Amino acid sequence: MFRKVLAATGGSPWSRNAVATAIRLVAATGGELFVAHILEDDPQYQPLAASADPQLRQEIEATGRDILAQAARQAAQAGVPYQTLSAWGRIPEQIVRLAAAHGCDLIVMGTRHLTGGKRLMTGRICNAVIATAPCPVLVVPLVQEA
Repeated sequence: MFRKVLAATGGSPWSRNAVATAIRLVAATGGELFVAHILEDDPQYQPLAASADPQLRQEIEATGRDILAQAARQAAQAGVPYQTLSAWGRIPEQIVRLAAAHGCDLIVMGTRHLTGGKRLMTGRICNAVIATAPCPVLVVPLVQEA
């Protein structure tokens, strides 16, 4: 079964759902959880330039720490062994890099469960990870309660 699971989170409701799913999976299998948050500063997922505004960089890093702290609290409450990871760069590439670097055998990601043209535009991160991942990728939809 899966022993090392990487859950990618951006702090969105669908990402939090993916983290919760990964925690349940790791709790059931006795594995280890790696929660990753990728730091980026523009919608095209370009790495932050070294000459960028230091205050902006600090704000992005603080937000990332908060997102990881929330996931860490959930994992700790579930009694799941975990590590938090963050990296600057292009989101899909960094998720794949971190999964490979930590020997993960599953990546868990969330999706908004959109349809049509919106799905094509917003699914690019999941699609890019799936296309290049060193292991299986579980994509967890955010199911709206009726």
